[in-house]
Amino acid sequence: ARQTAQNYYGDDVLLVGNATSNFDLSATFGEDNTLISILSIVFVMIVLLLTFQSAGVPFILILVIQGSVWMNFTYPTLRGTPIFFMSYLVVSSIQMGANIDYAIVFITNRYMELRQKMPKIEAMKQSLNLAFPTIFTSGSILAAAGTAIGFLSSDGAISGIGICLGRGTLLSILLVMGILPQLLLLGDFIIDKTSFKKPERKEKKANEEENEEKKENV
Repeated sequence: ARQTAQNYYGDDVLLVGNATSNFDLSATFGEDNTLISILSIVFVMIVLLLTFQSAGVPFILILVIQGSVWMNFTYPTLRGTPIFFMSYLVVSSIQMGANIDYAIVFITNRYMELRQKMPKIEAMKQSLNLAFPTIFTSGSILAAAGTAIGFLSSDGAISGIGICLGRGTLLSILLVMGILPQLLLLGDFIIDKTSFKKPERKEKKANEEENEEKKENV
């Protein structure tokens, strides 16, 4: 349409209307979304780096946070189902915020605190026991609300947002409760080695005292 108008009226042509606006947004969506995603990951990693004082923690958390978003939108892609680009923007923002809340506040932060007082397995068990009620309650409400909106709304864009939000929330809960604890346990050595401060853990001191007592008895 723009090319046709330029043939009659020259290069100084402005097109208005919903169709033109949607076309312009969709034409710039891919490049803008890539830039925004990269900047978001970088900024989140910087905040996590300063919060946990370890270079290993941000990579583990970003893997879970972004992984749930990618998995959420891989499903309709594999099925060949089109997605309204605003649905992607809205749902990815909400899902990333929820994941950061679940993964950082309820799991990782408590695990890092308890890890200084007890072995890593026990620290993770207690972290999950403390975090499960909050994550399950808030996550199930968000998933149920999104799914209900997706199936009850007659507007295609709103319905797509609801379905993606419900599916994404369930994926976030599964990854945060099932995958993140394993990654933290497996990456515990890396977290220690990349930490800016070297805390002396109580279990380490207890083992050293026990070894010294055995040597004295011998």
